[in-house]
Amino acid sequence: MTSINKLFRTLLESCLSIVPIIVIILILSFSKLAPIIGGYDYALLIIGAVVLVLGLSVFSIGSSRSLSKVGEHMGSSLSKQNKLWIVVVVAVLLGALVTCAEPSIMILSSQTPLPGWSLILFISLGVGLFVAIGVIRTIKHQSLNLWLLGLYGLTFALAILIDNKQFMPLIWDTSGATTGSATVPFLLSLGAGVAMVRGGKKSQQESFGLIAIASIGPLIMMIILILFVQNGTTNYTGDSIVALSNDSNIWKRFQDQLLPTFNSDGSIGAYGTMLEVAMALAPIMIVFFIYQAIYIKLPKQEIKRILFGFLFAFVGLVLFLTAIKAAMMPFGKFVGEHLGLSQPWLIVLICFLIGLVTIVCEPATHVLTKQIEKVSDGGITKASVIMTLSIGVGLSIGLCGIRAIYKFDILYYIVPGYIIALGLTFVCPPLYTALAFDSGGVASGPMAVSFVLPMITGIAVVTTPAGQDPNVMGNAFGVIAMVAMAPLIGIQILGVGERVKKAYRFSVYKQRYMHFNDNEVIHFRVGD
Repeated sequence: MTSINKLFRTLLESCLSIVPIIVIILILSFSKLAPIIGGYDYALLIIGAVVLVLGLSVFSIGSSRSLSKVGEHMGSSLSKQNKLWIVVVVAVLLGALVTCAEPSIMILSSQTPLPGWSLILFISLGVGLFVAIGVIRTIKHQSLNLWLLGLYGLTFALAILIDNKQFMPLIWDTSGATTGSATVPFLLSLGAGVAMVRGGKKSQQESFGLIAIASIGPLIMMIILILFVQNGTTNYTGDSIVALSNDSNIWKRFQDQLLPTFNSDGSIGAYGTMLEVAMALAPIMIVFFIYQAIYIKLPKQEIKRILFGFLFAFVGLVLFLTAIKAAMMPFGKFVGEHLGLSQPWLIVLICFLIGLVTIVCEPATHVLTKQIEKVSDGGITKASVIMTLSIGVGLSIGLCGIRAIYKFDILYYIVPGYIIALGLTFVCPPLYTALAFDSGGVASGPMAVSFVLPMITGIAVVTTPAGQDPNVMGNAFGVIAMVAMAPLIGIQILGVGERVKKAYRFSVYKQRYMHFNDNEVIHFRVGD
């Protein structure tokens, strides 16, 4: 009965995550701002939503029993290792492999002019290296604030070396897309496992922060990659997204995304989501089971549960990615292309409203907020975190709408934003700083990559004067980076507010218990 209740609860949460975006698309269609072509496209939208909800539910159940468990067991085991090289090697391997299974990275790589596997390889390697750095930081009791200041300082210093600034939005987007529905459960559990074993008064706040460190890895690795290929093409126009066509064969659309396709010479044209997910999850399982056989030695019953969890995660992720590529990405671009024909103020307003609900649609958000409530013993409520994230992401996507219309450099947003975010670390409680930088990666997951980015791409293309290059790489990309940056500021402001409230309550209690005539009390000395 408990399993059935959990399934229904997960289905309900998934519905609440997906339905708001579907409702917005329908409202835009009925209001003629983005009129859907015909009945078959409505059917595609509804079927896509059903598959998304089912896939998200199955994946959530599977990831809690597989990726989260792997993170917990590996975190507690690694923190007990006396040999530092074992910690580094295993952390790099698992961090890189889990990133390869991240749906946001798969979706983003299909929307860039760079070779997909080169992009994924560099991003995954960066995450793996910085997961190892994050684990060592936790074990060594080192300050998260100082690490963030130093690593972001290094990132901005390296970014100055890039001549072709069109690549800058993509570089920052890769960091935000890194942490999503696959990596977040693993990294949160890994960080919690390490912090729990190492003990100490700060173990609660140090269970967070691993995502924050891991998110910096792709920035540095992508800068290195771009320094070698920055003279390459940047003329992406969004053509890789399958367009809406009012095609009656909806099954064919899903089948093309689900199964591998072959060229005329017999070579694989596209791997399909089923093969992509299998290739991504299999190495994680292999590394974990080899490590656990040597060091952890779990009982057979626990191994079976983890195996079934991986099976559920595989099925759920396949369904989720298939629906994303077959339905959500085409609808995102479709909405953007029609929305771009409206007045600028209306474009920005609708972008803001879409941003308000986008964060609720991210699967990793619910994983993070549950972990926050658990670690903080209910002191930080799920509602307050989601509200803060929602407003921040709404403002971010609204600002991206402005940039898509007026075409200016993403650094006008990024540089001041990170100056504010890093400056707040000096006045914000450390727990909130760790939560904020973890939430930045969580906010920009599959829904932002698959719906919002194609929508901004459509707006950028349509608002470009005829005969001019829309420069999608320079004007549309960067939306994921903006979504990731908003929580860094929002949640730290929440933390500063909490510190101010505590100080105020303390002063009130102090005055309440201190009598106004206490200064008239006569103190007698012994011997007088």
